[in-house]
Amino acid sequence: MKSSACGSVQETSNKIAAGLSPVEVVEGCLERINELNGQIRAMIYVDEAGALDAALRARDEIRSGHRRGPLHGVPIAIKDVVDVENWPTTAGSRLFGNRLAQNTAACVANLQAAGAIIIGKTNLHELCVGGHDNPWFGKVVNPLDESRGTGGTSSGSAAAVAAGFCAAAIGTDTGGSNRSPAAATGLFGYKATNGLIATTGVMSTAPSLDCVGVLARSVGDVRLVTGALAGKQLSPPENRESRDSITIGVCPDLIGAPVDSTVETALAAMLSHPTVGTVEVAFKEGEAFVAAGMTILQCEFAKTYRDPIEQNPDLVGDAVRAFLQDSIRISADAYNDAVEIRDNLRRQFLEKMAGLDALAIPTAPGSAPRLSDELTQVNGEMMPWGMAGGRFRRWANMLGVPALAIPLQVPNDLPVSVQLAALPGQDAALLDVADMLTGR
Repeated sequence: MKSSACGSVQETSNKIAAGLSPVEVVEGCLERINELNGQIRAMIYVDEAGALDAALRARDEIRSGHRRGPLHGVPIAIKDVVDVENWPTTAGSRLFGNRLAQNTAACVANLQAAGAIIIGKTNLHELCVGGHDNPWFGKVVNPLDESRGTGGTSSGSAAAVAAGFCAAAIGTDTGGSNRSPAAATGLFGYKATNGLIATTGVMSTAPSLDCVGVLARSVGDVRLVTGALAGKQLSPPENRESRDSITIGVCPDLIGAPVDSTVETALAAMLSHPTVGTVEVAFKEGEAFVAAGMTILQCEFAKTYRDPIEQNPDLVGDAVRAFLQDSIRISADAYNDAVEIRDNLRRQFLEKMAGLDALAIPTAPGSAPRLSDELTQVNGEMMPWGMAGGRFRRWANMLGVPALAIPLQVPNDLPVSVQLAALPGQDAALLDVADMLTGR
């Protein structure tokens, strides 16, 4: 008989507050990892002894009346681009050998200060740009359906939560990398306002786009963990009864690609909430904006990784080498033009968002992609989910806005996902809107 899955952050926190020992919680997580990770491949490093030691300390602190807050004793996994002192940080690659981190990333230190227990490191697309078939750690299998993948690049973080290995997980989001796997696994995936969560101690993909964020089972969990990562509590959820109406924008110009009818139906149902009014936002430059984002991502990645990869090409997989080769063909002038496009169009689009409570955009074109080829079905046709599908998500990193992927149920099928976004700095308000629309 398989061990029971770890519950949500709030469920686990409530049980600990009622007397459940964090040691029992962590032991259950470790048992489940040992049973299922060989099949799912979500975790690539687990510190069993360290997690149990942290759980013992949490138990003793809580019993002595020194509970630090709702995350005290709660197990969390982190994507293996985020440093923990004396743990390896591989970025899903062999490029860095057995190098151990000298310090703990600022955001993880904040989590630990809040009492969270870091249970291990999660699998990912190599260097956050390789394909879903990681050549060193394998494909991450979707716990909802073993024939499906999880998208990426925070693939293992999503799978770890969906498989019940931890209460929540930390990922990074440079072009949608938290929201993509959340969409595939029926989770909430959050990209905070650029800069809200420190990236010190986090390996970069593209510095001007990189963000740290959360994968979790509820809006409340996202709120708690985001506040802890940032080192400052987000304002508590407002009273839902206090809002007579909310205005949500939709922007077909920002998608520019087919969306499966199940996604459209689920989005329409969410927007039919009695308090919601919708407006269509035009953005005829959307295609140029999204394309500029890819140029920026590629050039900034190449600036960081070209030398180490060219010096040790056999230590990365084919997908990373191909991505780098495409990236170094882009001229400095093309990069500068892309940055100018971003800056100009960002100002224009944020002005369009000024009167909205949120913007609603599909997170992905369909439900979870096939494990075999990472394609998803869209109205009977197969479409790419991964890097090519990033057009559904990269705009939020370009705009610097908070964006939350929200799972929406589909009768007799896997869930689909819609993301809500708000103006920069409006993280708490965005989560209020999501809470109102989902009740989760």
